[in-house]
Amino acid sequence: MLTTRRLIGIVSVTVFGLLLAYTLDLPLSVGFIAGLIVLIVVTLKSGTSAIVMREAMMKGVKHTKEVVWILSLVGILIPAWTASGTIPFLIDAGLSLLNPGYFLTFAFLFSSVISMILGTSTGTLSAVGIPLMGVAASLQIPLPIVAGALISGAFVGDRTSPFSSAHRLVASSTGSTIRMQFRALLPSTILAVITCTIVYGLFDWFGKWGSQAALANVSTYASFFKYSPYLWIPLVLLLGAILLRFPTKYAFLLSTVAAMMMGSILQGVDAWQWVHTLWVGYDNTLVPFLHAKGLVDMIDLVILIALAGAFNGILEDTRMIEPYMQKLLGSSTSMVSATWRTGLFGLGLGLLSCTQTLPIMMSGRNILPLWSSKFPTQHLSRVIADTSLVFPALVPWNLLAILCMTLIGVPLESYAIYAVFLWSLPLFAIGLSCYQDYRKSKQGQVRNMEAQL
Repeated sequence: MLTTRRLIGIVSVTVFGLLLAYTLDLPLSVGFIAGLIVLIVVTLKSGTSAIVMREAMMKGVKHTKEVVWILSLVGILIPAWTASGTIPFLIDAGLSLLNPGYFLTFAFLFSSVISMILGTSTGTLSAVGIPLMGVAASLQIPLPIVAGALISGAFVGDRTSPFSSAHRLVASSTGSTIRMQFRALLPSTILAVITCTIVYGLFDWFGKWGSQAALANVSTYASFFKYSPYLWIPLVLLLGAILLRFPTKYAFLLSTVAAMMMGSILQGVDAWQWVHTLWVGYDNTLVPFLHAKGLVDMIDLVILIALAGAFNGILEDTRMIEPYMQKLLGSSTSMVSATWRTGLFGLGLGLLSCTQTLPIMMSGRNILPLWSSKFPTQHLSRVIADTSLVFPALVPWNLLAILCMTLIGVPLESYAIYAVFLWSLPLFAIGLSCYQDYRKSKQGQVRNMEAQL
């Protein structure tokens, strides 16, 4: 068993390494290596052989293989869609429907749809958030409220979209299938989306934002790209391939190739420009609000995920922290109790770490053996998606929150209270677990009555 002192030492070195790497603008994977080395040394000193150690690390890395694929392909898909004109076309199509009187509601729902398509919060905020923040400023709408609506919408897809690497990481960490997990997430998703729509609708109702005259002065991307109905093809192919149950990585590749063809034909992008765009991202000085990161920006995250997989593989196979998980969950058979304890564990990891990845992976893989002995696995996916996945976006020093603040230009402390989707999910997670306990209790009463008869 890993002693409390050693556990604190491992956590401290890992977190300090990540913080130091971020402060010095070094790759996060460099900072994480220190914690991994300490864990390896402590494990070897505890009597684990080097062979067992290597196998555990490899197993942990394999658990992240699908996520690495998706993350890498997102790194080329988004800049390909941007350079081809697909994302600008989608944004302008949405803006053409905009009514300033319902701006917040539109911002939330529009960013929700785009995030469900892209599967990434940062990609959505880059493509949709920045231009809509500019529109909001021209309409004199309070920017913290707009930021809260956009971030809420961006995390609808980051948490729920089958294309999201975070969504797939939850499934991988809990041993659930994407389809089963998506169904389990639907109740809290629907409740949170309805709540957000009502809240932002009330803000619109009482806010009386702007005027149509102000909206007429808002510039679009139409003057910088050649538009055509053919720009729907990359999106249609992506969704169609997923619906036809193509492997997701092939669906992403198919859509990327289609976007490149559209970009070459409509926008005149040549081969060298494509290589540059896919590698470093899309960045055009003529349209500074439209920016997309490329594959090179994903390399550090891919390495970090692989290292985190190795880190977690050691903890899982050696079962070093299982006694602590047992104490955390306790002997209670109540799903409500297990839910808030699991959420508390995810919140602690979110506060200690600088990424969204570690809370998801460590919550899933380490709590799974204890959870599955008492409750259905898909409910663990739901609880982690409603807590560990979104908590990092509410931690000011977490990299995910820093990215969001940087993209929209509003500090977390200003918009946090308006990011309804993020803080309502944990409440719904507890409420739904309470309902599951109630159903289980009723079923037990029925069985007892049948037995007595």
